[in-house]
Amino acid sequence: MNILIQRILIAMVFAGSTTLVAAKTDIKKHIEQEGFQFIKQIPAPTGLTGWVGHNNQHPATVFIANDEQYYIVGDLYNAKGTNLSLDAINEHAKDAVLDDVWKTLEKSTWIQDGPKNAPRIVYVFSDPNCPYCHKFWQQARPWVNAGKVQLRHIQVGVIREESRAQVASLLMSKDPEAVFTEMNKNKGKKSLKQAETIPTEIADKIDFNQGLMDKYGFFSTPSMVWRDSQGSFQSAQGMPKDLKEIFEK
Repeated sequence: MNILIQRILIAMVFAGSTTLVAAKTDIKKHIEQEGFQFIKQIPAPTGLTGWVGHNNQHPATVFIANDEQYYIVGDLYNAKGTNLSLDAINEHAKDAVLDDVWKTLEKSTWIQDGPKNAPRIVYVFSDPNCPYCHKFWQQARPWVNAGKVQLRHIQVGVIREESRAQVASLLMSKDPEAVFTEMNKNKGKKSLKQAETIPTEIADKIDFNQGLMDKYGFFSTPSMVWRDSQGSFQSAQGMPKDLKEIFEK
């Protein structure tokens, strides 16, 4: 199964921890300030207004008392024990969460590879010491050079102890794209220089990238996220057997 989709579905299954909280004046605004993003109003029992949404890309339902005194974050069950929240989450939250995932990937720190107006965007988690990342870069050249695909290489340091300092050196270079290209042309045979010290700003960027990799369930490089020709979210990890699956379909 698509790794990222599977991760989202798991979050949906376990979205049901219930919280009862005293209200503030504008309870909906308060819930938003807590990080919840409202997507769509849904049916609710008498005296409550229901919403489906997500918090940090974890889908959930919220039920607000009509007197604005309380709200519940969690799943709604009927008398037969059927979880009524799951249908709403599956119908309304999945696409919204995946759109938010895409926006989050855009905010990560990545190396542009290929024309910025190329129609197919593929995010790639890559490590300077990953031989399969270099191989993926090499084999992607026909699509990139033809202007059909742009790769956005999200830099992480997970393979070797020196990887993190090498990523820092890459990001701090005058021309990260040129350094990255040269490294991949040489298939990583010439190691990147390690940064002696990593500024906080650069360390935060690397941590953010690696946090996304962990959050989305990827444990190897390269790992890819893209939208197919139908606009559907796709993801994979490891060296793909058929690049047409990623670049053309």
